[in-house]
Amino acid sequence: MGNCMSNTGSFEPPGSAALKDYVTYHSEATDPVKAALRRAEERAREAEKRNSTPQVAAAPPPKPKGPKCSVCFKHCQISVNPWQRTKGDLMVAELSDDSDDEEEDGSIAEVPINDARRPARTPRKPAIHGFQLQSCKHYFCGACLAQHIYRCLNLNFDPAQYGKTLKEQSALTTGRRADFPISCPTCQVKPGEQPVEISDMTARLVLGDPNMDEWNHARFLSTLNLIYCPHRGCDETFDADDVAPAPSGVSHAKSLVQCPRCRGSLCKSCKVVWHDKMTCEQYQALPLTERAPEDVAFVNLALQEKWRRCPHHISCICGNHFCYSCGAKFEHTNGKYRCTGGAGCKVWDEQMLLDARG
Repeated sequence: MGNCMSNTGSFEPPGSAALKDYVTYHSEATDPVKAALRRAEERAREAEKRNSTPQVAAAPPPKPKGPKCSVCFKHCQISVNPWQRTKGDLMVAELSDDSDDEEEDGSIAEVPINDARRPARTPRKPAIHGFQLQSCKHYFCGACLAQHIYRCLNLNFDPAQYGKTLKEQSALTTGRRADFPISCPTCQVKPGEQPVEISDMTARLVLGDPNMDEWNHARFLSTLNLIYCPHRGCDETFDADDVAPAPSGVSHAKSLVQCPRCRGSLCKSCKVVWHDKMTCEQYQALPLTERAPEDVAFVNLALQEKWRRCPHHISCICGNHFCYSCGAKFEHTNGKYRCTGGAGCKVWDEQMLLDARG
């Protein structure tokens, strides 16, 4: 009987699993302790299974790279040549878009944009390339610094076109001239200090070689002693060194010239309408808000008639006197109150002008 099949191995007759479940159910129904133990064993197996599965920690959010632009406050990647780097990124993005439509034979597939067969594309977000001005250490993205330069040159500029060769640009404001030299857009300069100008090399790196014509033109004009005639309705532009001095018997009239168009008198040093009865130093001492021709004429009349302006000081209930313009204390000398604020205060500047005229 060696060939007889034995039923002592792992073989289970059909229906044995259902029979076990039936017996377990009825035994647990009569014995709640067994039921509680079974549920505890199941929970232990589930917990062991969860612990054995490796847990992948959530990746921390990527930290923004690069410093913030001082104008738009966006993070930018500092580059030696931001315009060239942006141009390179634009070329790579354009080539990548074209390669998405290529067939196996290298031809471009003509699939309508609204066709269901056309795969959806995720817009590429180009990197923001920036620049640091070495004079003041301020950071700017290339587009923001380029926009500042173009505004000073009185030219329209779309930041979305940064990194491209620009076509002919229109004037930002009709009749307005370029402000040159150009300095940092965020630096705060103290009165009497000269701002550090943006160099030609910096402009080339920020604007790009193909877009340097307007900058070079403004640079050339700045080397000339050009005067824009300030007389109303004239607006003539001429080189002050090419104009003969206007005849005058005034000792300080070396800077007096005549406009070749309207024949009006003006000062080639101050580049304003001629400040009669006033030297260039006295004119420059006037507040900026009082340098118009009619203001200068009024000051001359006031000096001629010995008029005096209100001393512009405030008296406190404690007995102190101080300047309403700069806040400095007033001193009382020879029966007069005088501001002690120094240069930069329009009240103090006026006092010096009146003292100089006696």
